[in-house]
Amino acid sequence: TGGALEMRLPVGPSGTALGSSVVGDASGIEALFWNPAGLATIERTQATFSHTKYFADMKLNYAAVGTHMGIGTLAFSAKVLSVGDVVVTTEDAPDGTGEILRPTFSVLGMSYARQFTDRVQFGLTTNFVSERIRNASASGVSFDFGVQYLTGFRGMRLGMAMKNFGPSMGFSGDDFNVNLRPPDTDPTSSNRTLAFTSSNFEQPSFFTLGATVDVVKNSNSRFALMSSFQNNNFIGDSYSGGAEWSYKDSFALRGSWFGSVTNPINATTLEETTKVRSGDDLYNGFAFGAGAQVMTGGTTLGVDMAWKRVRQFFDDTVEVALKLTF
Repeated sequence: TGGALEMRLPVGPSGTALGSSVVGDASGIEALFWNPAGLATIERTQATFSHTKYFADMKLNYAAVGTHMGIGTLAFSAKVLSVGDVVVTTEDAPDGTGEILRPTFSVLGMSYARQFTDRVQFGLTTNFVSERIRNASASGVSFDFGVQYLTGFRGMRLGMAMKNFGPSMGFSGDDFNVNLRPPDTDPTSSNRTLAFTSSNFEQPSFFTLGATVDVVKNSNSRFALMSSFQNNNFIGDSYSGGAEWSYKDSFALRGSWFGSVTNPINATTLEETTKVRSGDDLYNGFAFGAGAQVMTGGTTLGVDMAWKRVRQFFDDTVEVALKLTF
């Protein structure tokens, strides 16, 4: 089984609008989620704060800061998924017992990136994962690795990222304890506290390969095309394509599409087939975004947003972020 799916939730509107296709082009503080190697492009200090209106009234908040040092770039990040209030109901109290649960899932990251040559840069992130529901919790650690290679041909950049590789996690806590008299014991003996255990679950690791090429690039504008292939451990492979147009590093428009591969098995013939469809079970496959930034004194202030279309019942996801360079 797989869990800790909050680790797969994208953060950073510019990357969210371009999907996994940005793995070869991701740069600055927003590269932390997609490819930590892009963190090496930071020359001063950058910070970003984002808020995502997720589906089913859930909210995703993210903050990160990175600074360039003599031996590379160091960054710290925090991502918190808030599920919201969950009213506890029982058969005897279908309208609620009065208890309200507030499940919280968080990921804290520490990253390091360095540019080894004028064409190769590498990044590493250590993630500390925590999940808490009522009096049960699970914690774990995972690692992200990333490499980017600048070919020197038409601005082509190649990227590779391996994410969420680490040991399995499992829940524990007071909610797994039961106070009762053990069976087949003296009826007059006192109760004992028995502790149950939960099954462990693996983290949602995946591997992504991507490439970016500049179709147009001059002193005023840049138009780039991107693509990627992603292999996932619990869901089918996916493909992505994206495009970004920017004007004088002050305004940008972005868009992307991704498709997923499934291998359904016929229940009667047991024959396995391969199907490719737009999007996945949650998204229809398309995402769009825009961003703008201005310089005031020695500080650059940027605002980005991204929109992703959700299937069927839920509202679309909208992410807004503020980025500072100083």
